[in-house]
Amino acid sequence: MIHSSDATPSHSLRSLCRLVQMADSAFPVGGFAFSNGLEAAVAEGVVKDALTLGDFTRGLVRVAAGCDCVAMLHAYRAATEGYLDQLVVSDSHLLSFKISAEARSMTLKMGRRLTDLLLDTSPAPVPHIVRQWHHWVHSDHSVGTYPIAQAVAAVVWGVGEEELFVGHLYGVASSVLGAALRLMRITHVETQQIALRLAPLVEELYADSRHRTLEDMCSFAPMLDVATSLHEKGTRRMFMS
Repeated sequence: MIHSSDATPSHSLRSLCRLVQMADSAFPVGGFAFSNGLEAAVAEGVVKDALTLGDFTRGLVRVAAGCDCVAMLHAYRAATEGYLDQLVVSDSHLLSFKISAEARSMTLKMGRRLTDLLLDTSPAPVPHIVRQWHHWVHSDHSVGTYPIAQAVAAVVWGVGEEELFVGHLYGVASSVLGAALRLMRITHVETQQIALRLAPLVEELYADSRHRTLEDMCSFAPMLDVATSLHEKGTRRMFMS
């Protein structure tokens, strides 16, 4: 027997729905236009099959966990406690780790689109954190990177930090796997197998990243840096990175 109270969606279910929406590749922040360096890696023969694509995807996820996610969690925790000024600190610190012009462009374009979307879709009255973050980004007080905008969204939507961490890494993996379907000969089944094998790694990465400070951030990924550098100089491109 279903009671009327049982039919009402809980706050956690609403939050989960919003998180899934944000992690979707069709979410209108422009993620589908970027390959996270995969296009250059495929062109150079570094990624050529399911095995090398799996290695490439896991490498990207590791880099994101040790860099973007550390800044994102720092911002999320600070904002949850009401220390909104720390959003700016995390934001500028994160951008300084983006070496290539394409990586900077990607995080800033997606971050600003999410910032605008948050304001446009927030019911009245608009939450203070949304108004403040939007003002800071558009007044250039803060640069507006995507992971920090995600942290703001998570606070507003009531998404937990573990769920936020998983959602960000899922977004990274799904964007590169989606790009792979357009760049190389690989099946949907193979890309889903790669995604499914990421679960234990994500658990391991969260156990490590959750204790890191901004000073512990690391983005060492020479292969990815070379790939993005080659992509910047390329003349025939399907993706923006």
